[in-house]
Amino acid sequence: MNLRKAISILVLVAFIQSITSCVTTRERAPSMLKSNKTYKVVRILKTSGEFIELDKDGPGYLSDSKVFFNTPFIIPAKGTTVSAEKNIFVFKTADGQIHEAIRFIKKGDTYKLFLNPTQSMPLSEVSMVWTRETDAFGTVLLVAGVTVGAFGILMLIVALTKESCPFLYASDGMEFQLEGELYSGAIFKGIERRDFLKLHSATAQEGGYLFKIANEADETQHTDELTLVAVDHPKEVSAYIGSDGVVHTIRSPLTPILAKDFDGQDFTASVSAVDGKMWSSNPVGKDPENPDHWRSGLVLNFPKPPSAKEAKLVVRIGNTYWADYSFGQFIGLMGNAMQSWQREREADPAIREKAEKFMSDQGIGLKVQVLRNEAWQDAGFFYPTGPFGIEDDIMVLPLEGITGDSLTIRLQGGTFFWMIDYAAVDYSADCEVNIALISPQEASDHNGRDIKQLLLQADGDYFVMPEIGNYATIKYPAPPLPPGLERSLFMRSTGYYIIHPRQDVKPDLAKFLAIRQRPELFLKFSLEELQKRITAAQGPKEKNLPK
Repeated sequence: MNLRKAISILVLVAFIQSITSCVTTRERAPSMLKSNKTYKVVRILKTSGEFIELDKDGPGYLSDSKVFFNTPFIIPAKGTTVSAEKNIFVFKTADGQIHEAIRFIKKGDTYKLFLNPTQSMPLSEVSMVWTRETDAFGTVLLVAGVTVGAFGILMLIVALTKESCPFLYASDGMEFQLEGELYSGAIFKGIERRDFLKLHSATAQEGGYLFKIANEADETQHTDELTLVAVDHPKEVSAYIGSDGVVHTIRSPLTPILAKDFDGQDFTASVSAVDGKMWSSNPVGKDPENPDHWRSGLVLNFPKPPSAKEAKLVVRIGNTYWADYSFGQFIGLMGNAMQSWQREREADPAIREKAEKFMSDQGIGLKVQVLRNEAWQDAGFFYPTGPFGIEDDIMVLPLEGITGDSLTIRLQGGTFFWMIDYAAVDYSADCEVNIALISPQEASDHNGRDIKQLLLQADGDYFVMPEIGNYATIKYPAPPLPPGLERSLFMRSTGYYIIHPRQDVKPDLAKFLAIRQRPELFLKFSLEELQKRITAAQGPKEKNLPK
């Protein structure tokens, strides 16, 4: 590891300590867990392929070969009284309801209550878990160079292999919360793009909204614009903005009648509610030599009014860490030829079309297909989200040629590239909304430099973050909310990033050029690398000793 990268990693650790209390997340197969130790658990991949994201404020725990967890309960803070009885907190709401909790967190105008764990599952049903630790000294030592397993420390993987754009944090009035990643997939200027990220934590305080944008990857990030979009709409609808920048409203979402993965397993319940219980393909046992194993996804059946002309497909989706990692490994195959490859791509007038085709066909984007006349037809794709956020998106699907009272949609990506928490369709007409484009009121980088003018519009004048640990804070005014309406916030960003030449991957130009000639081999390459790590994580198999 070179000196610059080692210093960058330590800077990253220090920066993460300032916003996340130095959390270390480890990805483990069950065979790597010690039977006499209790673990905090933040994510679970079941053997069935179901992916469960647990609440970050209330992780579950693993003990005695079981995982215990629950879903927090949210109540309004206004008019609620709190009292303590022994080790239990008692909450009485304004309408007289009583709730008990073992602990709670007040955020803005709500209380988040945590009960004793109400759900459990045996470890035999678990394929992989993500455990969380908060030992700051151990984190620094491990990141500084101690060898770890293939499913090792998450922050080490981020520092060395993350290839996915700036992180956006929003203040909820108490602390900065990660909202997601900006313009993911725009890995050089030729495919710079405008992105719309729906926000969930941003809370107005002292008349404004406060955000932080940060570089936490080994790349140079160029941000041309950061405009806050406020959509004020009737309370009975929700608002979305698609990649085309059009605002849509959802009034009567219909969840799938049936949702099955490519192996025929039923995930209807998993994707019918925003609850952190997600579908993700189970990579264990997949054969890299079998092209049928390279891609995975869900086939969704929805009811459809016979007269419907279009459907609005809404999803809550996210990339796995593996999607990001495998693309980084692929790019690393170029070695020191990466910069000349980037220059070559910039000079190609058709680069945007080629890049988006690769993204869609090779599962980095989540391809959307509609069954029409008994054949699958491409309808578009959702851009990658990066591995650190679950994001909301929308796509309008024309329904010409689809008869009957059902609509069948296929969502397809690379194996173990995607997680799907929710999918629904809506056939209602968009209602009238008030849209405000809000420019930054104040913006300064980590050195205190005023960068507001750089972020006002997409004009080619960029705010550049070339190093891990670079960041900026941005404040926006909060327009008054008209009575009777509800506000949804989105961050409109424009930019691109340049991945730094990789030092931790052995160059293999022959393999890289083979994938350039046959792009689908990227999926085979990814699955080969994944199976190596699964084998390593499972550890050596027990052998029968001679008697």
